[in-house]
Amino acid sequence: MPNVTAEERDGRLRHTIELEPGEQVWLCRCWKSAKFPFCDGSHKQVEGKVAPVGVKAPKPSDEK
Repeated sequence: MPNVTAEERDGRLRHTIELEPGEQVWLCRCWKSAKFPFCDGSHKQVEGKVAPVGVKAPKPSDEK
């Protein structure tokens, strides 16, 4: 599970999401998600082509 923190700065709420290597999350872009900043599928009820954005932390390579 990602580590999520939120802070208000300059009157705006900012979220920081820390992912483990290989972990993936889907972030809301419709502003309707009850689990914001994560997608809960609410965009399916919104008119238009809005969809979430997927973010994946790369796994470290096994290079020597």
